[in-house]
Amino acid sequence: MGCYRFFLVIILLLLFFLPGVMALDSKIPREGTVFVGENDIDISECNVRTGDEIAFWSSGFPEGTPDSRAKVMDARHFFVDPAYFSGKTGTWYGLVSKKPVFKVEDPWVKLEVIENGIDHDPDWIKKGNLISFKISTNMFTISDRAGSAGAPIKISLTGPNETEYNQLISPTGKYNLENIYVYYSPFDTGAIWETRDETEYPEGEYVAWATCNVNSIHEKNPGEGITTSSKTTFTLSKVKPDEDSKKETSDEESESMEKDSEPTPTPTPEPTPEPTEEVVPVLTLDVTPDITSSLQDVTPNPTKPPLASPPKSTSKATQKQPLSITICIIALVTCFILADRKNS
Repeated sequence: MGCYRFFLVIILLLLFFLPGVMALDSKIPREGTVFVGENDIDISECNVRTGDEIAFWSSGFPEGTPDSRAKVMDARHFFVDPAYFSGKTGTWYGLVSKKPVFKVEDPWVKLEVIENGIDHDPDWIKKGNLISFKISTNMFTISDRAGSAGAPIKISLTGPNETEYNQLISPTGKYNLENIYVYYSPFDTGAIWETRDETEYPEGEYVAWATCNVNSIHEKNPGEGITTSSKTTFTLSKVKPDEDSKKETSDEESESMEKDSEPTPTPTPEPTPEPTEEVVPVLTLDVTPDITSSLQDVTPNPTKPPLASPPKSTSKATQKQPLSITICIIALVTCFILADRKNS
């Protein structure tokens, strides 16, 4: 019974301190690397205290007047403000102590969609083939921080009818796209997407991009190519789209439009010849007939039929969450309790 109470206390302590234990990406080691936009990080071990000023020299040596300086308002909750640190990459020093505090880097991330075993065509992927993702980023050095698994990257994928995918069918089961920990660069996920399922992955246009929001960096320093990658657009289909056919059709349509847009030439009226006078013999009586004519103007009323607009339909994919560390701890404690009861 005493063993049971002991492990119950341990579980409660772990649950209480679990958020602090898991927030390991925010603790910066001495002379470690920070990225512009990171918020609420702990730099208390970086030769600096709350209230100190830090400075940057573009020469790399803390001599003379610094090119930029900033004040540490709270060493345990520090913000790498883009207003002060963007573009000031390199080592920052204490303004007075001249000791190195940390290194600053501007973040960047890139995503590539790879068709396994095939010469990669960035615009077309054959349906039924395996797909992997290659993530390149300088934020992989976050793995150097004690207890960190690497930079958490989220891959966003949308398909036809604006369908959003949070997980993919892989050869080994479901693969979650929400938290992919990148600890080297370029990072290859391996073959995580089987595209053969007709219902889950219909033929059409897909768009993929990667985002990193470690320590709220994407919220504080957003931008394409900075904390989110450029979007990659590709077509998933069994047959490669015929670009030549599309081009010919486009050229024919252009020529037709050009012909329609040409103005219709206005015909030039021909001059009416003057009547030739003929010699008429003089008569005693002149008869001049009265000739009258009437003209009627007819103006047609054109009509224009309305155009139809087809509707759109949207659908969303479901997502499964991975097992949490709390369930693992409870399972371990249950084993200990059963073993203790068996021995007693």
